Amino acid sequence: MMDAASNNAAAEEVILARLRDVFRAELDDDGVAICVDTRRADIKAWDSLAHIRLVNVIESAFDFQFSLSEIEEINSVRQFVDAIRERLL
Repeated sequence: MMDAASNNAAAEEVILARLRDVFRAELDDDGVAICVDTRRADIKAWDSLAHIRLVNVIESAFDFQFSLSEIEEINSVRQFVDAIRERLL
């Protein structure tokens, strides 16, 4: 039986794998390295327009909507993962 920490880590990996696909598609870069520690400042292509596209596709992929304040505050992959996990678990 998996404990809560193992479940959480497994859920995070699934979310991160989907986010990698979204980032690579929306930033049009199959080689972009995406991990939980990736920040907006680390990726030149992650500008304000790309951010809105990312938010839109992530909302569709995970079937929920971010609040306006979340959209404005999110500036890392970790924040996306945490926001998604809160809604799914």
